[in-house]
Amino acid sequence: MPSYATHHIFATTVQRVTGDPPARIAANAPIAYRWGAQGPDPLLFYHAPLPNALHRLGQRLYTEPPAPLFEALCEAAVQAHDTTALAYVFGFCTHYALERVTSGFITAQADRLARILPGYPAETRRRMVETDIDGIMIAGYITADPTQYKAYRLLDPGSSECIVLARVLAQAVRETCAVRLSPAAVYRSLHDMRRVLRLAHHGEQLRGHLAHLDRLTGKTGLAAARIPSAQPLAADCANQAHRPWMSNDVERTDSFCDLFDAAVPLAVSLQRIVLERYYQQKPLDARFFPTDLTGTPIKK
Repeated sequence: MPSYATHHIFATTVQRVTGDPPARIAANAPIAYRWGAQGPDPLLFYHAPLPNALHRLGQRLYTEPPAPLFEALCEAAVQAHDTTALAYVFGFCTHYALERVTSGFITAQADRLARILPGYPAETRRRMVETDIDGIMIAGYITADPTQYKAYRLLDPGSSECIVLARVLAQAVRETCAVRLSPAAVYRSLHDMRRVLRLAHHGEQLRGHLAHLDRLTGKTGLAAARIPSAQPLAADCANQAHRPWMSNDVERTDSFCDLFDAAVPLAVSLQRIVLERYYQQKPLDARFFPTDLTGTPIKK
């Protein structure tokens, strides 16, 4: 999955091109829109770094059929009677679009790193790719030195908008997955995600603590893989050289930036159908959700 700054940059890009009313609604509730762009990822940070039920639930949402989840998100937004909730769902649209288009690419790049870093587990290699791409996107869109940009500040868990979005996500997940999830737990996960990302930003001064986290989880280099670097990895994880890589047994040469651009029209289309669902009660067309968040086709 792309990391948090990349998702933010993508959501901002979509907001610039989508037009009104989605762009205006997102602008009026920017915190909700930004958190929506993180999708279910905050649940992965609940009481991090130790695994727990919410962490597993966040992982499960990546492989669940997305159409029922989006239908439940839209219904929860309608019941909230607050366009802040709609802005959150708009952000969630950008998360799904970028994940769907780029997950296969990130997996391929992480697999390629296995030849360079054979002792590192797959999860660590994926995170290294995600962090490297984050730095490249920050350098390309925001500032030349990613290590000086406090990207975690983009995510404000203390805003009143977070109360609304916590209720929306909790209700949608309860209905989709038939599990117990309280708005308070979602709200806590927002704070936990920002806390972990803040620690990662200052990771060079905290490498000893991060190494301790790695020992707790038993995953070599996993925590340290979140530390931003001033320069991209020599492995060219964004594939700016357009090397061949495989996706579903098909050879491709796209770079991450190519896929980033290709995902924008999809996100715009998703926001449009969500808008119609919210105001006109028009059911979502399941054909817009042919894959889960990992890009794996949904079995019929």
